[in-house]
Amino acid sequence: MKKIYSDEALVATFIRTHSNQVFAELYRRYRPKVYQTCFRYLDDPDDADDQTQEIFSKVFAKLDTFRGEAKFSTWLFALSRFHCLSVLDSQKRRTQVSLDLVDEDQVAHIDSDELSLDERWQQAETTLGKLSHSDQDLLRRRYLGNKDVATLAGEDSVSLSAMKMRLKRARDLAQSYRQPD
Repeated sequence: MKKIYSDEALVATFIRTHSNQVFAELYRRYRPKVYQTCFRYLDDPDDADDQTQEIFSKVFAKLDTFRGEAKFSTWLFALSRFHCLSVLDSQKRRTQVSLDLVDEDQVAHIDSDELSLDERWQQAETTLGKLSHSDQDLLRRRYLGNKDVATLAGEDSVSLSAMKMRLKRARDLAQSYRQPD
């Protein structure tokens, strides 16, 4: 007869051994419930299946962080819920347009409105050229030199708040000189 272990015993064994068989048992026990959680949030069987796999990949990688302060099932379902909410949030932020609803004239118009990288770089250089040398230098050091505000403040021997204000003024001035889109 096969011996049945508690979830917590399986988790402890997995953390010690990283045994695929032990993880497979946890997967067998909880896959249907995690799938149902995903389906309840995402309302799409394919998405639910994909996200169930993503969740178990996370569990496999992060099971060492399980501290046992709650039951394993509680931890797993909290992780599942937060994962699904994160997926929903990212889906809301993505704008989706059906290609069936867009005609070719609209596509041509969209493409013509987008500037190439070279055009955007030229536009930025033109705008920077309208600023004072000190503002140009400051913005170049910050954004092209990837220097943080604290480093810039130290280099210019000013307080952090003074440097933040200088950067804000330089950006605002650059924005006012920016060519209309």
